[in-house]
Amino acid sequence: MPMPEDETETKNYQIIFATAQGKVRKNSLEDFQSINAAGKIAMKLDNNDSIVGVKICQDDQDIILSTKFGKCIRFEAKKLRVFKGRSSKGIKGIELAPNDQIVSLSVIDSDKTKKNGKKSKDEKSEIKAKEKFVLSISENGYGKKTSHLDYRVTNRGGKGIIGIVNSPRNGNITSSFPINEGDEILISTNKGRVIRVAVREIRTAGRNTQGVRIIKLSGEEKVVSAIKIDDNLI
Repeated sequence: MPMPEDETETKNYQIIFATAQGKVRKNSLEDFQSINAAGKIAMKLDNNDSIVGVKICQDDQDIILSTKFGKCIRFEAKKLRVFKGRSSKGIKGIELAPNDQIVSLSVIDSDKTKKNGKKSKDEKSEIKAKEKFVLSISENGYGKKTSHLDYRVTNRGGKGIIGIVNSPRNGNITSSFPINEGDEILISTNKGRVIRVAVREIRTAGRNTQGVRIIKLSGEEKVVSAIKIDDNLI
């Protein structure tokens, strides 16, 4: 996770924590500017909980939480209050179904653009140029990318919307994160196999769909992670 290059700018950034049980917390990045070799307690957790994601964000961005059952929720970072201490458990980010849990925390730029409605040719071209996608991949090797405009902004703490269909074919969702058309991703399996895939080769589909096969698995092999390559090179 890259820090701002100019340390004087840290006051303009926040750090977001998300846990498997749906809790989120936002602190000023300045709270973590100085960390000694022994480390620093960042967040208090329940016994059955764990941190699944940590991201740096600003108030003009949105937070996306995605779950293993295929649900997701998008809300404005500025509506999440800044906690003053580091010992709290955070607050509810999404209402989870029984046995569901968060698998991904993402940060995406806020966008007031409406996908539907009558638009001029120039407006359509501008929307296309700014369009990002949310990539979702399941443990059985299926996935798809969906326009970020399909993920409406709602209030924190709701049940969320379907991001990808969790079905017997797909299995649970392992990863979900924003990408651009020109990106590449690395997919890893529990058998130690890794493949590299260009995002443009992955089908674009709506939220309430199962997607297509992205990686062919054998036997009991499962997808355990997927990352955007440039995230790994910063």
